[in-house]
Formats: sequence, C-alpha cells, structure tokens
Amino acid sequence: MSAARTSAAGRPKSARTARAEAREPRGLAYRTAKRTDVEALVDLSLRTYRVSSAEARREFYADHPRFQLNDVRVGELDGTLVASLVLYPFQAYVRGERLEVTGIGSVAVSPEHRRRGVADALLRSTLAEMRERGDAWSMLYPFRGDFYRRFGWGVVETPTLLSVPPLALPAADEARHVRRVRAADRPLVQALYDRVVRERGHFTLARRPAWWERRLWNYEGEWLVYERTHGEVEGYLQLQVDSGDGPWKLVITVNEFVAGSPEAHRGLAGYLNSQRDQAAEVVLAVAADAGWTSLLADAANLRGEMKLGVLRSTGHAGYGAMLRVLDVKAALGQLPVDPGARGDVLLEVRDAMLPANDGPWRLSAREGGLEVRAEAANAHKLPRLACTADVLASVVAGALSPVRAVEIGLLESANGAAARVESWFRAPAAFLMPMNAF
Repeated sequence: MSAARTSAAGRPKSARTARAEAREPRGLAYRTAKRTDVEALVDLSLRTYRVSSAEARREFYADHPRFQLNDVRVGELDGTLVASLVLYPFQAYVRGERLEVTGIGSVAVSPEHRRRGVADALLRSTLAEMRERGDAWSMLYPFRGDFYRRFGWGVVETPTLLSVPPLALPAADEARHVRRVRAADRPLVQALYDRVVRERGHFTLARRPAWWERRLWNYEGEWLVYERTHGEVEGYLQLQVDSGDGPWKLVITVNEFVAGSPEAHRGLAGYLNSQRDQAAEVVLAVAADAGWTSLLADAANLRGEMKLGVLRSTGHAGYGAMLRVLDVKAALGQLPVDPGARGDVLLEVRDAMLPANDGPWRLSAREGGLEVRAEAANAHKLPRLACTADVLASVVAGALSPVRAVEIGLLESANGAAARVESWFRAPAAFLMPMNAF
C-alpha cells in the first residue's frame, strides 16, 4: 500500500485534496505575464468570454487604470497559454480603516482545456504566491460559489436586489434639489464617495482618481446629484435607462446610489418616484441592512414574486463578493473589531490549501483590535472555535453570526466561544457596490 500523500506542512492530505491534485495537469507553468503575451491573452479572452472587440481586450491588458500587466498571471501547457487571471491591488474600508486586499478577476481557461484541473492548478499557484509575498486578504466575485469555497473563499456580500415600480418608492419634496451632474461636480462627487465609504463602508473599495477619470465618468448612462446648497453635493445617482419596451415603459437601472445625509436619501429616492408616469420599473442593489423595505409602499417584485405562507417577497437575496483569509495571523491582527470586544478565545482553522493557517491561534481582543499568536494544542481550556477557512472569512467579515454558524453546523464552539465573539465582528453588511466590480 502506498504512503498517504502529505501537504507541504507535513500533514496528511485529505482524500478530496489528493484527488483534486491528481486531476491537475502535469507541467502547468505559472508565471507573470509579459508584453509578448498580450495577443495570446486577447485571443484567450475572445474564446473564453466570447467578447466581440479584440481592441477593447487589448486595451484592457495594456492600459488599465486598476492594474498593470505585471499583475496578470498566466498558465502555460507545453508552451501554449491556456489560462490567465488578474491580481488587482485594492484597498478596502473596514470600520474606517484601509486594508490592503488582493482582488482576483478575469479568470479564464481556454474552452478546450476545461474540466482538466487547469483552473485548480492556477488557483493553487495563485494562493501560494499571495501567501509568500505577504498578502493577508483576497476578494473575488465567483462564477460559481462552491468552486471558490473549496479554495477557502467565503461569501461576505449578500445584497438585496430590488425590482419595483417607481410608485412604490416614497415621494419627497427634496427631489427638487436633484439635477444632472456638471463637470465642476466631479471632484465633489468623488470626495463624497470617499467620505461615505470611509464612514459607513464595510469592505467597500477605495477608488483611485484614475478609475474615476478613465472609467467611471465615461460609464454609459446618466449622473445626477443632490445639491441643497450651492457647491455642496450631498448625494448622487448613476443610472441607465432602457427604452426597449417604448418610451412609457422605461426600465431604470440604478448602478450607484450614494447619500451623505437623510435629506439626500429622500431626495434621490423621491427623484426615482417622480419618474413614475414614464418608467415602469426601477432596478437597484442595496446593502442587506439598508432599510429599503421600510421605505417601500408595499412588497413588490416585478421580476418574479415569491410567497410562503403569509410572507411576500420584495427583492431577492444577492450572492456577491467572497473573501479569503490568506494569513490568519497577519489578517486578523490588522482587522478592526468592535471597540468593546474583550477576552480571549482559541481558534482552530482547517485550511487544506494553506495549511500554515491551521491553528490553534489565540485571539486576544483589546481596544478595537486583535492580538493573534500561535498557541499550543494542549493549551489551557479557553473558549474554543473551530472552522474551515471559508467559514472563517464569512464570520470575521460580519456576514455570518458565530452563534448561527454553530446552529447550522458550520462552526464548532466549546466553552461559550461563539457567544463570546458574537459582537466582535458584528458590522454593517458588506457592500462593494456594483460599479466596483472587478
């Protein structure tokens, strides 16, 4: 009988991990993209995403405001480029502080190399690289959640997706302060975004000026601002209007709704209500805890209503960004937590992809932060938590209650650990905003 395969840390590999690695193609070369790869990357994009513009994809790789070519990774088999992805260098706001986050996007595998373990091998190499270079956090939007959950990413963004008639939104006198954006408003809008996401955002991305200038201000659609006092922008909308069903059945898609004051919120919602004689539908994504159900006149789902007993639906639960803890000690050591958090717990992490994250770790909460240090397995009986890497990400981002996670079997707790940390990570719902997609 052959010996069990072991991980780099010397631990026996799970049967699932061993099977996954056995399927991976031998000889897949993982490396940083070069300028000579651009045409191959364009060709891969055309065949993978079925996009129509080679020139747009060429510009994407050669001149992008959010990453450089040396942030692109490729996978080669026998000298042929068969896969690629982009490592986006981002910063995200958490309790008013900026955390460095590596976004992963534009993951592509050529059609003829799918179901052969290429994506698995690419992600294993990417995880190893990010860990080695000192990255603590990673985020992505999944094409399929269970695929990335295997690699340790957990869902943290669950927005509500609304599809309502404008009449369901509240009318407001403040709507008279809404007008189309002017060139002079642009720096005010950018400053407002920075202030609002710094004060209220949870894993919402910071934006570089280049992203605004070269992409967002050229985004298809209309920008409107709420201005009560001249030169003071308190809120804004970015929306697109679809007239495909005629001028009296318009569909308004709100890509961004940012209000810096209650008056601005009422005014912007009131503006959408004021379009009710011509628009049939308003579509928007809002944070799960944004309170929009309290604003609506009644339940409404123009794109399909669900009923369960006396319950009616207004909106659908979104499945958004996923988060990965790449380095437990570094990530949790820099994560701001509730300022009132106090106490110690032992955390045992099971991370098949990055076994250096396996615990136990002693977490000591003090003054809005965590001290994280390795602890002996036979440490004295502190409250103890145990979970996989994907569940850890959801819990520390505040997307999953530790107590609820225990109830549904995702988290193990002993000596009251889940109850102790229940308030540590509680935070506003994570909401990256649709226009921050990568």
